[in-house]
Amino acid sequence: MSQTNYLVLKDINKSFSSNHVLKGVNFSARQGEIHGFIGGNGAGKSTLMNILGGIYEKDSGEIYIDNKPVFITKPIHSIQNGISFIHQELKLFSMQSVADNIFMSRLPTKGKGAFAIIDDAEKNRLTQKWLDMVGLKVSPNTIVNKLSIGEQQMVEIAKALSYESKIIIFDEPTSSLTSKEANILFDLIRKLKESGTCIIYISHKFEEIFELCDRVTVLRDGKEVGTVNVSETTTDELVSMVIVVRLEQYYPEIPELTTNEKFFEVKSLVNKKLRNVSFSVKKGEILGIFGLVGAGRSELARVIFGLDYLHSGEIYMNKNQKSIRSPKKAMSAGISFLTEDRRGEGLILNMSVCDNLNLPILNKLIKPITNWLNKSGMKKNTEVAIQQFHIKASNKDQHVKQLSGGNQQKVVLSKWFMTNSQLFILDEPTRGVDIKAKAEIYEAIVNITSSGSAVMIISSEALELLGVCHRILVMKDGLLVKELMRNEATEEKLLKYAMGDVS
Repeated sequence: MSQTNYLVLKDINKSFSSNHVLKGVNFSARQGEIHGFIGGNGAGKSTLMNILGGIYEKDSGEIYIDNKPVFITKPIHSIQNGISFIHQELKLFSMQSVADNIFMSRLPTKGKGAFAIIDDAEKNRLTQKWLDMVGLKVSPNTIVNKLSIGEQQMVEIAKALSYESKIIIFDEPTSSLTSKEANILFDLIRKLKESGTCIIYISHKFEEIFELCDRVTVLRDGKEVGTVNVSETTTDELVSMVIVVRLEQYYPEIPELTTNEKFFEVKSLVNKKLRNVSFSVKKGEILGIFGLVGAGRSELARVIFGLDYLHSGEIYMNKNQKSIRSPKKAMSAGISFLTEDRRGEGLILNMSVCDNLNLPILNKLIKPITNWLNKSGMKKNTEVAIQQFHIKASNKDQHVKQLSGGNQQKVVLSKWFMTNSQLFILDEPTRGVDIKAKAEIYEAIVNITSSGSAVMIISSEALELLGVCHRILVMKDGLLVKELMRNEATEEKLLKYAMGDVS
């Protein structure tokens, strides 16, 4: 690894209206280095990298690559300067093939001038080269919407690699990957490092920072806190740099259940993924659903909320059987659902924070006689949600697409919590969220159960469920294979049962 900085950002400033996001940030990275980049949601990480990627234009400051000043105001400028940005949120054309996505706007051709045509054979050959490199075993002709979220993420990575850039930014790249896919990615990143590529690795997962990175820079409230060698620091030290909060303060105190009353129950749920799933939930309970990718956790949530087809089985709310065949019927029954795909299904990106927050309860905000929307009521709801969930937004009318990923997640969560439902199903509620935001979300989950409402948390993070749940159910291949109470569950047990060891 070179000791000379290849990429240098000096005194970078950026504001959105009155919100000063970046306050004179300095950042540098070397060739042949994996440089971690961490910070709380709203700290300015994505904004700084989006400036480097040409998504945003800086207000002031300088950018140098290989000791030469560069001017980046558009994504094409970033590409021309040898920079690839693999975004956390997918940016693929779902109805196009894998090959068309990878080589969009630069399709190989044969022939000359007006007689030039797309060279499909060459396009597929080149695509296969990059798919092999990332270990993705799909055809170049596969339509993207036929792929899983994890596979689509690997297509994004293959696309970025196809530019053969000297600087590659990875933004939470494992958030949608299986452990096997993540290991393939880690091996690939190490190979890129050996070839001299400058890699910037943004992650909220400290274990990934310690496994992969050489150095790590911490950003907080739009300013760099410092850069340290990963081999010379600890998780506690990094956490204190990010939020000045001790590790043991992540999880709130979980109140004991005051009743054994089962108010929600499912019996023998069956569809193309689920196999005879039965369980119940008590009032005020926080129930965890754990399993590896493909276990059927999200499919279970979608069936209960009426999004997926239910072949057979029964759903009961307060001992009354419910026929739930749509989200509308689920909401009428007192069920809310936070999807893991916050941008695709949880938010309307071009609408304001206020409009998104009030969407699930619009029917309650219609004034009688006039049928007009209660604008003051919407404003009050938004102010309460922003304060309660510590949502960082310049104002209630700011578009949610302009918020950081963690603040977008808080908007999705708070909009459902305003429905006063009896059962909240939260699918990966802290995915891509920093430590401080996680703590705030956990606190909100505990608070919502104080009124007797129950929460089901679906998570791939065993430690998260151990920290906030009264009880945890483990799924594998569409089956519920184990039930563990809080006082008997361990990370080792959850993983063992999820992998098929039910002894």
